Amino acid sequence: MQFRAYDSITNDRTKTAQRLLVRVCALFFVLGVFGVKDAYAGLTITPVSWNVIGLDSNNTAAGPDTYQIGARVCNTGGTAVSNLVGTFVWDSSNAFVNLSGNNPVTFTSLNAGACTDFYFPVTITRTSLAYNTTRGYHITASATSVSTVSTPTPRELYVEKIISQNRNSVNSISGPTTVFVGQTYQYTVNASTATQGYEQLEAFLNLSNVIFQVLSIATTYTAPAGATNDKFYADACGWDNNPLSANYRSCIGPTNYSGGKAGGTVSTIYTVKILSAGTTTASTLINDFSGSSYHYNNDYGVGINSITIAALPAPVPNVALQKSVSPSAASQTIPGADLTYTIGFSNGGTAGASSLIIADPIPPNTDFKVGSESHSLGTTGLTVVVAYSNDNGSTWTYTPVSGGGSAPAGYDRNVTNIRWTFTGNLSQGSPNNSGTVSFITRIR
Repeated sequence: MQFRAYDSITNDRTKTAQRLLVRVCALFFVLGVFGVKDAYAGLTITPVSWNVIGLDSNNTAAGPDTYQIGARVCNTGGTAVSNLVGTFVWDSSNAFVNLSGNNPVTFTSLNAGACTDFYFPVTITRTSLAYNTTRGYHITASATSVSTVSTPTPRELYVEKIISQNRNSVNSISGPTTVFVGQTYQYTVNASTATQGYEQLEAFLNLSNVIFQVLSIATTYTAPAGATNDKFYADACGWDNNPLSANYRSCIGPTNYSGGKAGGTVSTIYTVKILSAGTTTASTLINDFSGSSYHYNNDYGVGINSITIAALPAPVPNVALQKSVSPSAASQTIPGADLTYTIGFSNGGTAGASSLIIADPIPPNTDFKVGSESHSLGTTGLTVVVAYSNDNGSTWTYTPVSGGGSAPAGYDRNVTNIRWTFTGNLSQGSPNNSGTVSFITRIR
């Protein structure tokens, strides 16, 4: 009886545990289905550019030779990631197809739910030997404490013979031509294609990834009406990028734009951050596939299709001094008169100034008034230490005394120089960039 009683209790406990397990599993199912967000970061990556690049079909010295190849990385988790790195990796060799910018590309962080694009300029050697060659590649993204992700493989860049097309043209490029490191700017490109657009279309500003970080792209098309894009590549027809596919480099669908074409009047706004100083040019390439051939804009690199962007040198301080004396010059010849000398200082440069020192000699035939030194530092945030010399600045350990050097009481004839040594950073911006120092001497 005891054995059976024990067995009954055990069964009841087992059934209770099983019911609890079912409830816990059901709870996890509900949480998973109805959206309790993962607290951990996770990355995804997808290509954002076309696999077709090329050189002019008749003259390899004309037309474009550099193409932007990119991927979009998104943080799908519930917390930011740090040290995000995008790396372009070649999977095969081709002496005619190479990177021409930074690799890898590093971003400080990526917030939860946010996306960013990595772009890598790829340049083709201008030779007919490059036609119809390929080079395999993929792009990876990694971050601290997050698994590395990769774009699909196999994928490759295919060098086509591209035809100059006057239906493709750049109408205008607007944006600054002088920029500052660390600041954000916008460039707007207005372009035209055939009225109905094309099955495949890229219309991009060829920006160096050494100088520029592309923060966002916003594109509109008139064909189809009201069409938009958040990248410069419009895969309108559903392009087959897989080199192992029997339908490689053809439209297989599904279409991504109504009618399977995109274009017409194309307006693209680039928001960019300046990464480093330097001088560069930027031309807009309009690259398309229609019918059975590939085309580019015949005004490539000409006139309004190209801009020059000069990032300014690193900011530098520029401290100016202005000395004045009071009272007026007419009183400066009267023995026994006091003269007040004031030195104003200000930073008119483009960066803060540190380790600032101002030194000034006591004018000849005058005696320094003991205790007359004063300074007004305003809102500069500076602090100052004042020192005196009795040997024309060789040493700065002298302490003024009344009657020093046989001067009248309250004055010291031994003082030859006065020095102000500042601690802190003198701002380059008003009103925190200026102050004054002063002292009094007596005419002998």
